[in-house]
Amino acid sequence: MSIDRILPRGSKRREFIKNIYTKYFSKYSEEERIYKNWINKNEPSKEELKNQRITVFKVQPKISIVVPVYNTPKDFFDELVKSLQDQTYSNWELCLADGSPEPIEYIKEYLKKDDRIKYKIIGENKGISGNTNEALTLATGDFIGLLDHDDLLPSFSLYEIVKAINENSNVEFLYSDEDKLETTKGPRYGVFFKPDFSPYTLNSANYICHFSVFKKELMDKLGGFRSEYDGSQDFDIVARASEITDNIVHIPKVLYHWRAHKNSTAQNSDSKPYAFEIGKKVIKDHIKRNLDTDVEVTDGLTPGSYEIKYIVKGNPKVSIIIDGRNCFENDIQSIVEKLKKSTDYENYEIIAISSKEVENVEKVVKPSQDIFKDYNEAISQSNGKYFMILDEKLDYIDKKSFIQDLIGICQDKNVGIVGTKLYNKEELVEHCGIILGMNGMADLLYKGVPKDIGTYMQRLLIIHNVSCVYTKYAMIDKDVFMQIGGFTSEFTGLAVSVDTCLKMLASGKQVIINPIISIKVRGVNQIEKNKEDEEKIMNKWREEYKKGDAYFSPNLSKTNTGISII
Repeated sequence: MSIDRILPRGSKRREFIKNIYTKYFSKYSEEERIYKNWINKNEPSKEELKNQRITVFKVQPKISIVVPVYNTPKDFFDELVKSLQDQTYSNWELCLADGSPEPIEYIKEYLKKDDRIKYKIIGENKGISGNTNEALTLATGDFIGLLDHDDLLPSFSLYEIVKAINENSNVEFLYSDEDKLETTKGPRYGVFFKPDFSPYTLNSANYICHFSVFKKELMDKLGGFRSEYDGSQDFDIVARASEITDNIVHIPKVLYHWRAHKNSTAQNSDSKPYAFEIGKKVIKDHIKRNLDTDVEVTDGLTPGSYEIKYIVKGNPKVSIIIDGRNCFENDIQSIVEKLKKSTDYENYEIIAISSKEVENVEKVVKPSQDIFKDYNEAISQSNGKYFMILDEKLDYIDKKSFIQDLIGICQDKNVGIVGTKLYNKEELVEHCGIILGMNGMADLLYKGVPKDIGTYMQRLLIIHNVSCVYTKYAMIDKDVFMQIGGFTSEFTGLAVSVDTCLKMLASGKQVIINPIISIKVRGVNQIEKNKEDEEKIMNKWREEYKKGDAYFSPNLSKTNTGISII
């Protein structure tokens, strides 16, 4: 008799038995089982691996895997070498630099068996950067891959790297997704599905990490690793690489297994607390070089993440546009008073869209039947370098420095708009970024969850790149806005925000969300979706929808706004 007859699918009885099995008999947690299913569906079969081994690429670069070793346990090293010898792409070399007090004898046996393995005895411990640089001196490959002495590569890792190199002839830097394991026979877990290259996300946390592969010429330009950043030396080299090349490719596949043990940050973030302090220096130096901007960097709410305050240069004027069409008498005045109490920034003007006369504002724009035409008119009459649109739903702004904190990012010539986190009276998220292609046209990520909880990639807690934000309660660069043609009247609701942000991206500007700025609102029903608009906008931006949201992994669900693995 089949199991489906005894325990019908979807039945409470089946769910009860499943929970009992998971709790008491299964060696996998629910999260591990979900990921195991993803692995089975998405990673190559034995037949596919066999085909990879006989694939002949047009370009067949040598990949130099550089590994600094220091008193490396033999079982870890044996597994590392096996993971390389099992690769379906064989044009690689392993470059080892040993900073141990005494040479590691068992490594010499490998040298006799595989001439792709190179070994250098340093004679002293020069630290992680110095030891890695010594390993780099052995590299003769076209690309340099970074691997820690206790981590592993899946057998298809280098194949996927070389495939990406063949598909992107100008690529200089590649990175992949990653997961964790404790033993080669144990479950894999803690999978990290990353976005495509995201400069502001990188400023808030080293999300790139593993597997990082650099073109040899790029590594030569970088001059290797810098000892003053030991502990976050990989963060430093990734940040510096992003300053001198735009040819960065993200491979959305798990090509690296980060081994978790008591001495590794994969399992214990307290094992190297100094690394997080060095990380602050990496961020400050990188932003100073890249944006010529000073920043204040403090610890984020989770280890390895950072709260960044970008310091405003000069004293630019900001135009606050109040949409007063739905305001009752004195509502606009109430918003003006809330603003005065909510900010310590003084160089701003207020423009109201209202059919009535309004006191204590610089200008009043009379409303028409087309609200987006009215917005465009108010913006054209504004004197500010930047503008924000507020409405009667404004209740409370959490930080008095909110204007400065938004301008500080918007001053980057590469940025067009900076959104904010909106929440309601129940302290649940209304908006913290919009995912392109989620549930159709787009949807609001994490809508309805507590506003300050830890989430995937800490999206509610760190400044990061997104494809779209809600254009109200956001800081917008006026010049960029005018260059893209302002708001269009062909859409309504959420579609207007999506269209505006896609025009920003198409013009080469970044769209950023700053969830550190939290604004309490009384419901944001204007960002509801309209089916007619969905069809029109997905047709207008057909190519963008075909590519998918660059800042949201294709391995994550496009139906669950709370984020889950497909």
